[in-house]
Amino acid sequence: MFKDINFKLAVISALMEEGHFEKEAKKLKTAHLSTAEAYVPIKEVMAYYESLTISEKLLATVTTLSPDGGDLAYVYAMSEWDGEDDTFEIHSLEGIEQLVNLEEFTPISMMGNGVDYTPMLTCKKLKNVDMTYAKDDKVNKAVKVALEKRGVEIED
Repeated sequence: MFKDINFKLAVISALMEEGHFEKEAKKLKTAHLSTAEAYVPIKEVMAYYESLTISEKLLATVTTLSPDGGDLAYVYAMSEWDGEDDTFEIHSLEGIEQLVNLEEFTPISMMGNGVDYTPMLTCKKLKNVDMTYAKDDKVNKAVKVALEKRGVEIED
């Protein structure tokens, strides 16, 4: 589904904002909170996230993706976390093509340095993309040009 579990968490977070998956994640965190260590992912919550199969119908509801350290998936993944380390850093956007109605990709944080934005070319409804975290190379420059030709507003 997604090459990078951390990218999947960003998608799960977007869906949690719409009322999906939060109840289960909260229940798992509560059940395992007494044995959880600060700044260490709760393995039962992470196993739940990893095992989730997200339907095409649900993926199609995601129109905006703005990964940030305060997103709900991360709130439930750890007993304590300030979002200031690279635990959930996204290194690959592979699988983004499943977000068929994605219009805006504007990460606030959570992106690893040098991310290849080529998978963004598969998103036909894009209107706005923040490429601040894009790897500065010929490939991403070509992605930027191709997206701009399609009328996509690019921030970098």
